[in-house]
Amino acid sequence: MPTLIIARHAKAEAPAPGLQDMDRTLALIGRKASTKLGEEIAAAGLKPALALVSPATRTQQTWKLMSSSLPDCESRSVDGLYETDVEGLVEIVNAIEGVDTAILVGHEPTSSAAAAFFAGVGSDTTALKRVAHGLPTGTAAVLEFDGSWADLGSRQARMTVVLSGRDV
Repeated sequence: MPTLIIARHAKAEAPAPGLQDMDRTLALIGRKASTKLGEEIAAAGLKPALALVSPATRTQQTWKLMSSSLPDCESRSVDGLYETDVEGLVEIVNAIEGVDTAILVGHEPTSSAAAAFFAGVGSDTTALKRVAHGLPTGTAAVLEFDGSWADLGSRQARMTVVLSGRDV
């Protein structure tokens, strides 16, 4: 059964004059949360084979720290994940091929909006409530679905859980 994990980058440094948003790095707590989120995903028995990661520094750092717990996962930087909407994220997901489990590491508000877009009948109520007001930094929504990546659309997945690395 295909599984999509939608993760939001961990806590980043605050914006600062002269610092491009794309170049913001993780805060110390964000580094710890990234490592913990990778551990939580692995502990849940999830084994992503493909990671699609926004090119922003904070998402790249989040993935690098997460990946220490998720071996054998190919990663690709996807420019389209930096500033996109749900429709753009759906296009990226629909292009996935040849893997059972994939993880996207991106940004708000698109991460939570996409998780809610995909979640349909059979979704866990507690998980849905956790993303209803936005996916917090250092967390990931897990969605399972029947069928192919190319056909995944609105309300066609089951959100099973939201995992967090924030309890560090």
